[in-house]
Amino acid sequence: MALVAGDITSALLSVSSLGIYIHAMFLSISLGFPVVIGALLFKYWKSGDGDYLKFAKTMTGVLGLNFALGAITGTLVEFGLVQAWPGSIFVIATFGFVPMTLELVAFVGEIVLLIWFIVSLGKVRPVYSVLVIVLYFIFAAASGVFITAVNSWMNAPWGTGSLPSAIYPFLPEYGPTAIDSQSMIKLKVALVNALFSSNSPSQLIQDPAIAKQIGLTLRDPLAALFSPYAIASALHNVTAGIIVGISFSLGGYAFKFFAKGDKKYLKVIRVILPVLLVLIIVQPVVFGDMMGKAVATYDPTKFALIEGAAHTKYDPLIAFLGYGDPSHPITGFSDFENATSGLGGKTLGDLVAAVLPNYTAGAAGELNLMRLGLDDLAKAESNMPFVNAAYYSKIAFGILDLISVAVLVTFLYRIPVLTKTGRRLLSPLGERKAVMVLAVLVVASSVLVSSLGWAVREVGRKPWTVYGLIYPDEVVTPVAINPMVMVAFVGVFVVMAAVGVYGMYVFAAKPLKFMELLKKGAGVE
Repeated sequence: MALVAGDITSALLSVSSLGIYIHAMFLSISLGFPVVIGALLFKYWKSGDGDYLKFAKTMTGVLGLNFALGAITGTLVEFGLVQAWPGSIFVIATFGFVPMTLELVAFVGEIVLLIWFIVSLGKVRPVYSVLVIVLYFIFAAASGVFITAVNSWMNAPWGTGSLPSAIYPFLPEYGPTAIDSQSMIKLKVALVNALFSSNSPSQLIQDPAIAKQIGLTLRDPLAALFSPYAIASALHNVTAGIIVGISFSLGGYAFKFFAKGDKKYLKVIRVILPVLLVLIIVQPVVFGDMMGKAVATYDPTKFALIEGAAHTKYDPLIAFLGYGDPSHPITGFSDFENATSGLGGKTLGDLVAAVLPNYTAGAAGELNLMRLGLDDLAKAESNMPFVNAAYYSKIAFGILDLISVAVLVTFLYRIPVLTKTGRRLLSPLGERKAVMVLAVLVVASSVLVSSLGWAVREVGRKPWTVYGLIYPDEVVTPVAINPMVMVAFVGVFVVMAAVGVYGMYVFAAKPLKFMELLKKGAGVE
C-alpha cells in the first residue's frame, strides 16, 4: 500500500517537522555551548584556575561531536525537504538563494574555526582561544540567521508588495515590490491549473519550459534579508537556541554535582547562570516583543489564532503588546471573512485580466477568490485551539524558566534577603537535590518554550507553505510513498540521533570510555 495525494502531504508534514526538531536540538547546542566555553575560558584567563580549562576542554569535545551530528542531521533534513517538497525549489532558487548561499559560507566558516579551536585549545594563550570561539559563535549565529530568513519569507513573503492582498484582502502589504507581478501571477495560474488537472504542481515548477514561459520572478535577490519579520525572527530564534544550549550545559553540570557532590561543578554553574538569566530576561522583553509586533503586523491570521480571536475583540494589554496601541482591536476571523466576502464573484481570471490582458488563465481563471479565501480561513481557524493553547503554554513555561533560574541564582549567590529565603525554602531538599531539581526545571521549560514557539510559528502559518501564495499540495512530491519506507526512515533517523546524544553523554561523563567505544566501533584494538 502507498500513501497518495493529501495523505502524502499530511504524513510528510509530520516527518519533516520531526526531522527539523531533532536537527534544532543539535543546532541549539552549537549555539549555546560556545557561549559557555567562552565564559569558562575567560574565567580561566582571569583566575588561572585549571578547573575552568578542564571543563572547557570537555565541553569542546562534546561540541565537536554535536557539530558532526548537527551537520549529518542538517544534511538529511535539507535533502529530505527538497525530495519531499520538490516544489520548494521555487523558494530556494529565488528569495532563498542569497540567504542559503550565505548560510553555506557561514557553515564552512564554522568548520574551519571549530577545527582551529579544538587543535589550539590549551596550546595557546586563553585570550586567543576566547577570540576563536567567539568567531565560531558569530558564524554559527549567522548560519541560524540566514536559514531563519528563508523560513521568515515563507511566513511573511517580503517583497511581494500588494499581490497577496489582491487574493486575500485581509493581508497587509509586504514591503516594496521586489517581484515581477506578471510572472508571479503566471506562476500562481500554472500551479492552480496543475491542481485542476492530473499534473503535479511541484513537477511543473521544475519544468524549464514552464519556467521560461513564466519568466524571471524576482528582481531583488536580497529582499528576504531585509524583511522586518525576518530581523525579528532571527533575533528571537537564535536567542532561543542559545538559551536551550546553555540550559543543556547547566543540566549536565547540575547532574554531575548531584551524582558526585563535588563543589567544583558549582563553579561552572555559577559561570553559566548570570549569562542565562540575562538572556531569559532579554528574550521576552526585547526580542519577544519585536516578534509579537511583527506577527501582529505581517501575519494577522496567526495573531488571531494565538489570541483565540474568532471574532474581533478588545484587550488593552494585548493590543499594546501587539500594535503599540491599547485601543487597537484584536482583529478576528469574523473581520477576515467580511473582507474576503467583499470580493463577491471576482475570479482569478479577473485578477489575471487586470494585469495580463492577453494571457489565458485556463481552468484556473474560474477560481472564485471569495470561495478560496473563505475555505482557507476555515482551514486556518481549525488550528485555533492548538495554536492558542500552545502559545499560552509557552508563556507559562517561559515564566517557570525565569523563576527557576532566578531561584537558582539566589540559591548559589549571596544576595541579601533573597539567598536566605531561597535556602530556607529549599532546605528540605538539600543542596545537591535542590540544584538538580531547579536545573531540570530550567532544561525542561527552556526546551518546551522553544519547541512550542516553533510549533506556533509553523502550525499558525497553515494552510499555506508560503503565506497567502503557495500551498503544501503545490510543492509536495507526486511520488506515492510506501508507509513502511517512511516509518523505516524515521526510525533510522531517531535511532541515529539517540545514539549521538548517548555518545555526547558518554564523552562528557566518561571520556576514556567514549574513546574505548570509538575504537571498538572503528575496529581498532
